[in-house]
Amino acid sequence: MNNLELNISQDLFGNANVNVVEQVYYDDTEKERYLNTFSALKENGYIAADFFNDHVWIMPCPIKANDFKLVFDIEIFWELNQAVKAFITLRRSSGVSPHKCYDELQLLKKTIRASNGFKKLDRLKQTMMSMSAPRAYCLSNVLKNFISFFSCDQGKEILGICNTVPFAIHGNRDLPHFHDVLIFNDIVNNFFQTKPAEMTLKFKPIMIWWLITTIIPQRPTEFLLMNKDCLEHRQDGSMWLKVPRIKTENDTPDRVIRYDSIQIDRKTYEIISSYKSKLTELGIQDDYLFPRAFYQLFRKSPKRQAFNRVTLYNFDLLLQEFYTEVVEGVYLEKSLEKVKLGDTRHFAIINMFLQGFNMLSIARMAGHDVIATQENYYSHSEHFSQSYVYILAQHILERKISDTIPEGFIGWRRDAYDRGKIYNDQDTLKMLKVDYGYCKEKIEIFPTSCVEDCRQCNHYVFKPDIDKYEQGIKWLQDNSDFLNQRIKEILSIMKEQCSSSLLSSHPGSEEILKTNSMNLVKYMNQKAMVDSKLMEEDRYD
Repeated sequence: MNNLELNISQDLFGNANVNVVEQVYYDDTEKERYLNTFSALKENGYIAADFFNDHVWIMPCPIKANDFKLVFDIEIFWELNQAVKAFITLRRSSGVSPHKCYDELQLLKKTIRASNGFKKLDRLKQTMMSMSAPRAYCLSNVLKNFISFFSCDQGKEILGICNTVPFAIHGNRDLPHFHDVLIFNDIVNNFFQTKPAEMTLKFKPIMIWWLITTIIPQRPTEFLLMNKDCLEHRQDGSMWLKVPRIKTENDTPDRVIRYDSIQIDRKTYEIISSYKSKLTELGIQDDYLFPRAFYQLFRKSPKRQAFNRVTLYNFDLLLQEFYTEVVEGVYLEKSLEKVKLGDTRHFAIINMFLQGFNMLSIARMAGHDVIATQENYYSHSEHFSQSYVYILAQHILERKISDTIPEGFIGWRRDAYDRGKIYNDQDTLKMLKVDYGYCKEKIEIFPTSCVEDCRQCNHYVFKPDIDKYEQGIKWLQDNSDFLNQRIKEILSIMKEQCSSSLLSSHPGSEEILKTNSMNLVKYMNQKAMVDSKLMEEDRYD
């Protein structure tokens, strides 16, 4: 028969760490084995329960700062209930996370109840058909594992049903519209720079999350594990941030946290230092950068919690409150598509790609074991660049961009163009006449400071003669289309280079990427300048 293959770590039992691959199946005569494995998990803190036969087990998860409550309440199917306990015990001992153990238990209980203990398989089919494709595929895998572990009369039929479930193709992550992301970015920057400290204090963790994770591709769980002692100011004057990385030890229940040091700028260093000082001022002494005590200051009814740091649930609630109280309440933006905690990791990867980092650097920073993993993110880059250009063009038109567009596209500051005031006919008498308009550059240095095309210059004023107005509009639109094509071409080249191991391993690969990145930013800025003129004339598509 097909048996469940598990990697069992002997280290659980206090011996040398030797991993063996073993075919395992449920047998009531093997109960001593399950009890011993349960006891080892209990003694090492992986399960909190008095006995194997307890109705409820608790699986602590320090990584997610959460205790997962596993309830074995299908006693009406007593043998199945025991088998499920044994299955979950072995799954946890072989390295499956508490969260996944909890999820697999929920799926198994749902299926066992729906099928009356695997006796009514038509109901099993109906249950799978009622699920989304990814969820049904997940259930089919859990059932295959369980049935190969627990032999039952209907095993072959169940496996047959599972094999009819198609492979769930996961598309690219559904990220919020980048136009909304860039507006959110402006709000974050403006709120923490212009509003009083007492108003922004509650949301300081949001500021730090946006500042760091849009540049460094961290998972939310890693970000919340940051230590208070995360900053380092070295003797050479450089400033560094220690960021956690979660690594799964092969075939054991352990999750190891290692720390990478990443160089940061003075502004980031000072922002985090200021926040740490505020924690001290509030009398909050804790090892974590985001202690639960700080979070509790802003709760009407503080709740007790097993972990002394902010959880994913806590932080997600804080982000929702930021949207409600700040984005909607202060800035009156009530229709933005909301950013989720995990989205910023993807923004950071897109940032790195658009800035010309090579695929090895991106894979290392993102914690990807397989280089191809980040290729899915690149499909968002064209949409992102279009949104960036559109927002920048709007800012140019509104004459308010001197300090609002980010250097890393999201999250950092950069200088941009200031279009200046609208000029009347009297003003243009003092200017130089050029194609379809005027140049406001000083006569004594014209044309030595000129760029290659007036349309892309912040000194250019579009003001054609009435009889040449439509020609002038077409002239602008042609240049906008040309720049759009150049942006697409460069993105295509960068994608191809990053997805090809041959191209990426070329000695000059990194230099080529950097050059393409610089050209990309140049064309994006130039297109924004041209598009702002079309927006002003209400001729922007």
